[in-house]
Amino acid sequence: MKTKIIMVVLMSLLFSVSAVAKLNGKNVVLVHGFQQDDLKNRPNSSAQQSNANNYWSAYWGNRAERTLYWPSHERVTGKIKDTIRDQIKSLESSRTCSNGCVFVTHSTGDLVLRDALTRLGQWGVNQNNFKVIAVLDFAGAGGGTELADVAVNIAQGSGVVNAVQKAAIRTFLGFDPTPSTVGVLNDLRPANARNISRNNNPVPRLRFVGEGTEFLGVTKPFMKGKSDSVVPMHSACGASSSSAYDSCSRSVRVNGQLRSTNGPSSLFFNHYAVLMGESTAHSEAISNARSGDFTTVTNNTTKGVKVDFSTKTERKWWSWFYKVRLVRNGSSKSMSANVYDTLNN
Repeated sequence: MKTKIIMVVLMSLLFSVSAVAKLNGKNVVLVHGFQQDDLKNRPNSSAQQSNANNYWSAYWGNRAERTLYWPSHERVTGKIKDTIRDQIKSLESSRTCSNGCVFVTHSTGDLVLRDALTRLGQWGVNQNNFKVIAVLDFAGAGGGTELADVAVNIAQGSGVVNAVQKAAIRTFLGFDPTPSTVGVLNDLRPANARNISRNNNPVPRLRFVGEGTEFLGVTKPFMKGKSDSVVPMHSACGASSSSAYDSCSRSVRVNGQLRSTNGPSSLFFNHYAVLMGESTAHSEAISNARSGDFTTVTNNTTKGVKVDFSTKTERKWWSWFYKVRLVRNGSSKSMSANVYDTLNN
């Protein structure tokens, strides 16, 4: 009798894990962002997979069917491409995404996956066995970051680099970059990132953007416009140009105020800015940390998945009589929890 009870409990637990590793009934696949330690350590594939699992452990790890890995010490169109190709071919053969998958990326994972999705035909992937219905890009670096410009200039000893810039990059990376420890930072230079795989793609890219502070704010002055301390807003929003933006929209500010602001006039094809968090820093976008209120840009629509955040619009004491639109009870959860709970319907 005891054995039977134990088996029932184990089956129940397995079912629970399986049930939560989906979003709206679709398998979730994760693609991590830039990992600084790779530049010096150059980990093998086993270590890369372990690092990738750890990268997502705060929130998304137990909500995903697969976690892909890639080496930050390599280049997007080189070894990174080959590493991701092999894993996508594995997903194809296992038919993990035959009923459609939702991919979730963070930071440079946005650029890595953008390149991969343009190569499916080249790789001979049978898209009946591998379907991507939407990509959720948190703090996406698909448009690059000016921090990469500074880091590469320091590594190459080119341009005019001052002590403040060197200190900021040292704070960001944890070390002083050299020509042999640059890797994917080359691809994250905005001029380079914006020229990688720019072909139109039918998979909707939903953007979740923050403007919070980490690294004590020392990295912010070196990026155009507002940023989350690592990725500038022009990149995270998916803007078609790398200008100095204050929001992903021209009609709603990051703090939710419904008033004109300096936002992009257009985004990359099939990119949709969905959620903005004024206090959400780069790493917090995929953590379980609460980071204040959120406002919506794109809402009440279906872009591969149904986007229907519950919002409340009212005048706040601090808004100078302008209306403010905020996600209901958004501050009670992290950015990722707000997204998962809303889209998992």
